[in-house]
Amino acid sequence: MRLLHLTFAGHDRDPAQVLFDPKLTVIYGASDTGKSFVTESIDYMLGARKLGMIPEAEGYTQILLGVEFPDGSVVTLMRGPQSSKVSVYDADLRSLIYRAADLELSAQHSARSSKNLSRYLLERTGLDGALISTNDTGGTKLLGFRDLLHLCLVNETRMVSKVPPVLRATGTSGQTAHKSVLKLLLTGQGEPSGEGRPTPGQRRVHKGKITLLDELILDLQRQLDPQAGNEAELTEQLRRVLAHLDEAALSLREITHRHAAAVAHQAELSLRLGQYDQRLGEVEDLLGRFGLLRSQYESDLARLEMVGEAGSLLGYFRTGTCVFCGAEPEHQSANHGQQETTALHSAVHAESAKTQQLLSDLHLTLDDLQIQRQEISEERTAHQRQAADADNVIARVEAELQPLQAEAADMMAARSRVEAQLGLHQRIQHLEDVRAGLVADGAVPGGRPSGNVPASVIAEFDRAIERTLKHWHVRLHDVAYDQYNAELFVGDHARSGHGKGMRAVLHASFAVSLADYCLRREHRHPGFVILDSPLVTYRQPGVRHTDDPDLPDSVIDYFYRDLFHSFTGQAIVVENDDPPRDIVEQALVYMFSRDPADHRFGFFPVRPGGQVAHE
Repeated sequence: MRLLHLTFAGHDRDPAQVLFDPKLTVIYGASDTGKSFVTESIDYMLGARKLGMIPEAEGYTQILLGVEFPDGSVVTLMRGPQSSKVSVYDADLRSLIYRAADLELSAQHSARSSKNLSRYLLERTGLDGALISTNDTGGTKLLGFRDLLHLCLVNETRMVSKVPPVLRATGTSGQTAHKSVLKLLLTGQGEPSGEGRPTPGQRRVHKGKITLLDELILDLQRQLDPQAGNEAELTEQLRRVLAHLDEAALSLREITHRHAAAVAHQAELSLRLGQYDQRLGEVEDLLGRFGLLRSQYESDLARLEMVGEAGSLLGYFRTGTCVFCGAEPEHQSANHGQQETTALHSAVHAESAKTQQLLSDLHLTLDDLQIQRQEISEERTAHQRQAADADNVIARVEAELQPLQAEAADMMAARSRVEAQLGLHQRIQHLEDVRAGLVADGAVPGGRPSGNVPASVIAEFDRAIERTLKHWHVRLHDVAYDQYNAELFVGDHARSGHGKGMRAVLHASFAVSLADYCLRREHRHPGFVILDSPLVTYRQPGVRHTDDPDLPDSVIDYFYRDLFHSFTGQAIVVENDDPPRDIVEQALVYMFSRDPADHRFGFFPVRPGGQVAHE
């Protein structure tokens, strides 16, 4: 349903009226101008017991609320300031009404009669006949419109209250019904009727089983990652992860094969280089040894040459005992010295020739070894270049391999996480199926609602709240709704543990996210949210500051823009501060200035001698 206008009409009174835009209406301005009175009046027209009148409302006898229902029909609800009756007119009326009503309804809800405003609104929005739980023993009652309204109309007091958004007041009274209403909105299904329930004895038999199942389900739900997604999303994530792993495995096999081939080639080159080093060592050793032998041969030839020269000199100039054979002079023949010298020369010549031949052969061997050393060195250098190339190939392949291995490891870890989350969902679903069977038979546990919201639905709702806060640029993460305590948590801290400003923002995000979640899934919902002071508790006009580091000034601008551009329902915001310029130009904006000469004074027109309106 959609609100069209709120109008106060009376004899000899100018109508006091605000129109409501289908998307976003903003009412802002100074304090004491009647802004919050608009919120209270809408609440009164939708079934509140009384409306605290202000002096400016004196003389106004009719309060009109224009409503458009999902089928496109338009009605006007009319109620007197202190009346317990609501008149319904099948037309859009925006001034004092004189004709008879098309339908008369009681303002108070009654399950025994359909002629009341609550049943009428529920019927027109498709929710009449829905049941909600009233206690932990299986009791149910018909849903009332007021059971829904506190989730979409949030006044200034409740906006900053420490009472959780799901509940209407502190204490345990009515908590089961409030939680059951949220379940109805999130799942689109009410509680089953109580017909065919088991006997009290049978219920006692099953109560312990359900209590145990609740504990198991709660323990498993605590293990769920609120960021991981629901079961369908996790299944899709697993499919993508497995497909990615298959692709990565193909790439890894191809690169690993190239790496193994390069390493094998490098090993072969290393072996050949070792062989070259060994052969070079052997050649160098032989060259060293043969170099020593050559030196010996050359020394021997030098000594033989010296011996030959010395022998000649000794044979010519020395007398007496022969230096060659030791014969005494008397035993020496004629020309004895010459003969002995000639024999020495012959011997020296023969030995020198022999040594020279050996030295020549040695030179050939040394030349051959040097040629071998040169060839081996050249081949070794070529293989060293090949080995360096192989090292480069291995380095490049490893550079390709490392990110793929890291990616594959990440994918395996992601697969494990997704499979673990899916396993939790499957176990929870199995336990919930078992529990649902027992509940369907009428057995309910003590201390737990008769019907829990499935964990997958809660996870989706948590993500919806986080998306809303992200769009508003609120710096919060890990936002989760605890359905057993009916509390909104940010990490380990409950909403009630935050300051007023943050409590207000969290309450507003809860109401907006709930409406958006239901409308996008075509679940039943009133279709509008009315938020009174969602951003600040009280600030002087024109002052923009915040005490909470998680609430930068930009939150205000993004809050309005998200409601105007992204929210699927109708939003009415009552605030003190100015909305951003683009919202003023695009949305329906009322500025209550409290100055007769500037804009609009307040909700009620200024009358001569009139008093100032109060919020």
